[in-house]
Amino acid sequence: MTYDFIPHTDSGLPSKIMKHLLSADGFPRQFGEAIRSLEDLKSISVTKDQCYSQEIRQKVASVFRNQNTHLSTAEEDNLKEFEAGALTITTGHQLMVSGGTAFFEIKILSAIALAKESTRYLGKSVVPVFWMATEDHDFEEIASFGVGGQKFTWDFSETGGAVGRIKTDSLCEQLEAFVESATLTEVQREFLQKRLDAYKTTENLSEGTRKIVREWASEFGVLVLDGDDAVLKSLASEIWEKELRGELSVLIKKRTTQLEDLGLKAQVYPRDINLFELGRNARERIRAFKNLPSEVISPNALLRPVYQELLLPNLAYVGGGGELAYWLQLGTVFEALNIPMPRLYLRDSVLACSEKTERIRKGLEFSWSQLVGANKEPLIKERLNYLRLLNKETQDYASPIFDAIRLWEEKMLEAYPEMLAHTQATKVKMEKLATKTVEQRYRVQKRRNQEFIAGLDRIFNAMYPEGTFWERKASYADLIGILGEDPKEFLVEKMSTIKAGTHVLIG
Repeated sequence: MTYDFIPHTDSGLPSKIMKHLLSADGFPRQFGEAIRSLEDLKSISVTKDQCYSQEIRQKVASVFRNQNTHLSTAEEDNLKEFEAGALTITTGHQLMVSGGTAFFEIKILSAIALAKESTRYLGKSVVPVFWMATEDHDFEEIASFGVGGQKFTWDFSETGGAVGRIKTDSLCEQLEAFVESATLTEVQREFLQKRLDAYKTTENLSEGTRKIVREWASEFGVLVLDGDDAVLKSLASEIWEKELRGELSVLIKKRTTQLEDLGLKAQVYPRDINLFELGRNARERIRAFKNLPSEVISPNALLRPVYQELLLPNLAYVGGGGELAYWLQLGTVFEALNIPMPRLYLRDSVLACSEKTERIRKGLEFSWSQLVGANKEPLIKERLNYLRLLNKETQDYASPIFDAIRLWEEKMLEAYPEMLAHTQATKVKMEKLATKTVEQRYRVQKRRNQEFIAGLDRIFNAMYPEGTFWERKASYADLIGILGEDPKEFLVEKMSTIKAGTHVLIG
């Protein structure tokens, strides 16, 4: 396996709003702050230590123990550290079947690595936490994954409620048939079989996902938390009451407007009440105030971070660009509730490709930093000297024509001065015709360089299968299939800095 790394700050991969967040200046701090230096970790750690309730710590620790039985040595160590006062680094995700696309696992590794680096720098324990989005009700988003171009989709019709509560009997039957029939490498089959076994030995998708994460990341001691818990929900009663009365949504809407005034797009549309009511097989939007027990209240995407930060002393939240964007709408809510907002950490990304793709890249003499996040056409234009075609060639080839046009203009106006407007309009048309061959010449150059164009196409098809960046289309099973092994320990080591980016793995 060979390796390369492109920091997010040097890549075209992050969105415009994430580029603003990562920028050292120019982004108003009241919206949210990234981690740009190790000193940032120290300042937020002091704030979190001062503001986090010991009563909440004790109750959350008890829930951790109740939800996670038979702890590994690393889990037990980290939970004891949490009980003793450790801070946390958290990431979260939907309960994707078998992990879904590769960035499910990459987010977790990114949080583990940031916790490791924070522990080293601060000289005190910081533990990684995985928050399971068990209350999400969009079943279609979580039901599929692919490996080697073969797609699995869980066929299940009784959806609409919290996905974490769905029984996995039918999933086990369908996934077992897929694993048996799919074309897989030995390491891929072993990887998927472990996930199938996790579903077989648990009752629902929440417990199955918990087991998958805990077993896969057992050596790192990740603590897994399910927010769909009566004890945890009761701790957030003040948040639910304020939102049911519309007090928090007003603040979210105000901050959202301020964000949009900067020319940045809001990620989530704020509702009058950003809560759902959980039923047996339903999750329905709450549209007006009503008295409800805390355990049936479920936050939407905008209030989930607030609920999470009440429960956990997070130095940082590790998320993708779309996720972090909606945190930027919440600053005034955190202030109103006197909950310090964590630093926002744009997760690491991963691109895996074959040795054949790597040979093509080297042959074309591109670096990965030139390719990741780039658009293909500008690279072609640069390599084929498009600007030379546009400027120097055009001037050289059209110069005699321009001279003739000027001579024609002089003679026309000398003989027919009253035709000034017609002469000038005709002159403009002729000059345009003289330079019109730029695009035609560019197309000819592309035909002459078909081998180069085809090679670049193959690289971009590998980076963006079906037009989507690799980690958002491929699964972690694809990653280990390309490499022949699970690179989790290697990636944690490489990610253990505060400078996230894209890790290119070639196998």
